[in-house]
Amino acid sequence: MSESAQPAPAAFEPRIVAFVCKWCTYAGADLAGTSRLTYPPYVRTIMLPCTGRIDVSFVLRAFLDGADGVIVSGCHPGDCHYTAGNYRARRRWTLFRDLLDATGFDLNRLELAWISAAEGAKWVKTIQAFSDKIQALGPYDALRQVAAQQSPGLAPAAASAATVAGPAQPADPQLSAAIRDALAAGKIKAVAAWTHNATLSRPRPGWLLPAEAAVELAAPGPAGNLARLLKNPKLKALAPLGLVARRREILALNVLVQEAQIDPAQILLFTVADDGKFLETTDLPAATAALARELPPARPAGFSDATLKALDDLLARPPAERWSFWREQSAKCIKCYACRGSCPQCGCAQCFTDKNQPQWFPTAADGAGNLSWHLIRAFHLAGRCVGCGACAAACPEGIPLDLLNAALARSALKHFGHRAGLDPAGLPLQADFLPADQADFIL
Repeated sequence: MSESAQPAPAAFEPRIVAFVCKWCTYAGADLAGTSRLTYPPYVRTIMLPCTGRIDVSFVLRAFLDGADGVIVSGCHPGDCHYTAGNYRARRRWTLFRDLLDATGFDLNRLELAWISAAEGAKWVKTIQAFSDKIQALGPYDALRQVAAQQSPGLAPAAASAATVAGPAQPADPQLSAAIRDALAAGKIKAVAAWTHNATLSRPRPGWLLPAEAAVELAAPGPAGNLARLLKNPKLKALAPLGLVARRREILALNVLVQEAQIDPAQILLFTVADDGKFLETTDLPAATAALARELPPARPAGFSDATLKALDDLLARPPAERWSFWREQSAKCIKCYACRGSCPQCGCAQCFTDKNQPQWFPTAADGAGNLSWHLIRAFHLAGRCVGCGACAAACPEGIPLDLLNAALARSALKHFGHRAGLDPAGLPLQADFLPADQADFIL
């Protein structure tokens, strides 16, 4: 066959997945069919009961399995068959888009639309326009390369703040005296505090019983969050409890109260400054009120200036550079789950990564497993992370996980006026909605 007779290369046929609501968009697609309206045949349509049931993990899994574009569609706000499913979905997708944007994900490949059962023509128009856009963009090779990465190249472990902190320093004598007095008087049955560690060069988090009141306490280390200890069933059984609390512990406790994971009436706080100086013995509501007066209202609560500056610097880079940065960081992950173990808010009875019926994402430390782990975990903390930085400090590979959390905290504040850890009486961000919530990116 001559060179001129070679067959022309096949036109690119994109892989497009559509997650649609059963009651509106799927019915609208049916209407398009009965009306003999045509649209690209390579769209894989998956019907679910409601947009409120379309989890972000479905979208991420579709991309990791080779989709070049994903569209999510359901009933218009106010018309949900389940009353509020699409309101909750709207808030969820607002947060998830901002998380993806922080990683450099190509947002042109994710479309969201409100399409009713009577809008068959809108379904066809939306699908055709999206298909044309994806065809112009071509295959999503950037994500396929990550998904195909079976053996990430591990970089030498970076020293975290926790590993270079130096020897533990003695606790403020006034703090030690206040704790001993409370234990002796029976005001508390145990206290979560920092103690000296003979094997590590940093303070050790743990809890003490009255018989251990003479144990030498240590000043708080630069990392970690003692609030996570209060979720331990063995410690909770000893209530009432004491807790050495900095700003980060107070914020984290309020999130746990908001989610009904702890009882604030059973907690006595020994508040200290970040440098370990004892402030006072108080309860959680009083400590929260004092903290709210100190924190500036125009920024996420708890996040350091350094973290927010690093996030600004990252977001100033082009999407391709952000994607390259996170691909490099994700490749270093060894799936040790130290981030999960150190987080005061990460405490599901069974983590999504441990589920295998079905197993949505790989458990191995590979491209797809690492990327999905960090994105979904960060999303689960949206509206809950208080910026303590325990996850990043615990990471043996030095991955700046706090940047993902900061991006979501910024999104929650910008779109919904939400700051985690300051309103224990309020509803969790992703369990709430307002009819006035806006999402201009939804067609």
